[in-house]
Amino acid sequence: MENIENLKILQTMAKEFTILFVEDSKALQKQVVIFLEKFFKKVYIASDGIEGLELYKNKKPDLIITDLTMPKMNGHDMIREIKKIDADIEIIILSAHSDPDNLMTSFHIGVSDFIQKPITVPKMVTVFLKVLSNINRKKEQINTLIKNNNTLQNDDILNFIYEDNLEFDLINYYKGVPIINSGKIIELNEDKISVKTTFEQLMAIKHEKMTVIDCAEINENLLCKLLFIDFDNYVVKLQKDKIFFPDSKHRNLLMVEPNLFLNAKLEKDNFEKTIKVLLISLKEIKFEIKKDSLVLSKHDNIKLILEFDEQKIFVEGTVFKIEDQEKLNLITMFVKNGTENQQLLEKYIYSTEVKIIEEFKKLYLHN
Repeated sequence: MENIENLKILQTMAKEFTILFVEDSKALQKQVVIFLEKFFKKVYIASDGIEGLELYKNKKPDLIITDLTMPKMNGHDMIREIKKIDADIEIIILSAHSDPDNLMTSFHIGVSDFIQKPITVPKMVTVFLKVLSNINRKKEQINTLIKNNNTLQNDDILNFIYEDNLEFDLINYYKGVPIINSGKIIELNEDKISVKTTFEQLMAIKHEKMTVIDCAEINENLLCKLLFIDFDNYVVKLQKDKIFFPDSKHRNLLMVEPNLFLNAKLEKDNFEKTIKVLLISLKEIKFEIKKDSLVLSKHDNIKLILEFDEQKIFVEGTVFKIEDQEKLNLITMFVKNGTENQQLLEKYIYSTEVKIIEEFKKLYLHN
């Protein structure tokens, strides 16, 4: 009975929306399209990532559902390109893969939800209802902003979130990995705020002694200092510190601390020296090197050899910054685009994140 009711709700919700379906299997295409056409205003169909990207550019659908493993361009690469055009587009992945690395990649590039193969009607209905509700919520909040002609001043942000009951996230970091959970304001008193959130987020806030409030409907982010945590009621009391416009939130700017099992060497002018990597991302690598090892200058072209799990990654880049320490130099290197081992580097970063998250859980949550 509940399934029939959900189908009716979906029929009402989806009838004004268009959807793009990207899948290389013709048999699965046919099966899913029959279902989609019963509910959605228009269904666009693509058989690979390149075709899907072009269809998105031309048709601008409201929603995308895509496979991951496809010829010409895989699902993850297509999603990255589409997100450059519209960071807020809702995307559902349809895949047989459920390993942590795969899901972590999907999460970080902005996937809204996941349907694991083999698919069923109840699975699709549940996910579509959730994602379409998100789209409707965003539209309502935008319409409210337009209707009220709200131009926010810095001091109005907390009041605006509180009075309009807007959803927001609390953002913290542990060894470079983001810990993000939703929050709800339960009390607001001038520049002090009480927020209810998850136990995991409370422990992350305790670790950093601060947190960032990020609301999708507001351009600015709000940095808050920790005042007090009430663990019994899952409430944290914060003090507004400063408001800032966040830098690009692209996934590849996030830097993580590598694990102890990463061995690294620097190669320049036929010389090879051991280094210690401190932070790593798809765009930058920060490492330390002994002063008497090798002389480096800004704009030098260098190559790093990273070894882990019996794999080697060769990363080419340019020296951007040199920080002079007593016995060491701290070097920040920009990674060159199109590195041959980009996918291996990406895999290493994501697997490191998974391990760091597990470490955070063991350290703060399992007790």
